[in-house]
Amino acid sequence: MKTPIEEATRTYKWLGLMSGQSRVPIAQTARTLVYSRDRIQLFKYVRETPATKPVPVLMIYSLINRPTILDLLPERSVVQQFLAAGHEVYLLDWGVPDGLDRYAGLDIYLNLHVRTAVRKTCQDAGSEKVTLFGYCMGGTMAAMYAALHPRRIHSMILLGAPFSFRSEQLLYRWGGNPATLDPDKIVDACGNAPTWAFEGFTMLKLDQKAPRAVALYDNLHRPEYVRSHLAMEQWIGENIPMAGAVYSEFIKGCFQGNRLMDSTMYIAGRRVDLSAVKCPVLLVMGEADHLVPPETTSPAAEVFPQATAIRFKSGHIGLSVSSAAHRKLWPDVLAWLALQQPQIGLIVARDTPGSVRRSCLCRGPLS
Repeated sequence: MKTPIEEATRTYKWLGLMSGQSRVPIAQTARTLVYSRDRIQLFKYVRETPATKPVPVLMIYSLINRPTILDLLPERSVVQQFLAAGHEVYLLDWGVPDGLDRYAGLDIYLNLHVRTAVRKTCQDAGSEKVTLFGYCMGGTMAAMYAALHPRRIHSMILLGAPFSFRSEQLLYRWGGNPATLDPDKIVDACGNAPTWAFEGFTMLKLDQKAPRAVALYDNLHRPEYVRSHLAMEQWIGENIPMAGAVYSEFIKGCFQGNRLMDSTMYIAGRRVDLSAVKCPVLLVMGEADHLVPPETTSPAAEVFPQATAIRFKSGHIGLSVSSAAHRKLWPDVLAWLALQQPQIGLIVARDTPGSVRRSCLCRGPLS
């Protein structure tokens, strides 16, 4: 039994943590700036040893939150997983849009920003192609880009990414109904979609807020638990606005029109046909994901010609930060990616047995 003073001290500490004033360092993996334009920045994560995989990984996250979720804490970092597996890792950071970005739509984001990031990544890594890693809305956008510009895409990993926007989950009943959500009214009033436009995501699981607070109180004696809780709360509070044009275009074209699945979505006059993505694609779904439930991702497995699907017992955010995902899911993801890597070997050509004519280092399957 704790004394009244001990219990009061514990409660005081808990209230301080719940106030949101306590912060912990997040996104600590060292990185360098490769390229920037306006608010867009392309970062390369620093490796301690030379890369052993020839194809670099370019990470693309959603437009709603900051990409720090991909490198939340050292022991819960997707970035660190790719680095440990021998990859060069790059991140496209969208930055925070302002009034000048109101008219930036999918054409600007994909045909300018992502296309430039892919080209700069290839140039910096000395590679002809990249692996696109897309998470949430970033995965949907990565697939759109690959359908429009497949030449430099070696493979794709799409984590918790929706493609068929038809589900009984509340988010899709709200977002898919024009009578419930008119994105143009928000854009006309605010210019860009403000952060409060995305508060509905947290309200979808409002019943979990009290149990999380109680769990924090019960685990105050565990520093790692407190650190992990604070890191997640910091990231959740990092919502950013979304450029007005891309917000309206995505809501109407995807949530309300579901045009990706029937190939009737057009960007800058070009049709987005997911079946045109010929590279290997890994679809990773969380079985308990209420934001991107499996039924919104799994239909894409029938559209991408070379698709592999993994279903993991996790929610949406747990795919990237849960200890179970880092123990069990990410080894499988990285094993799949390793199988897609071009082999590098020495090919020797001979005119006659015993006489060597030439030799060269070649990338590609060795026969």
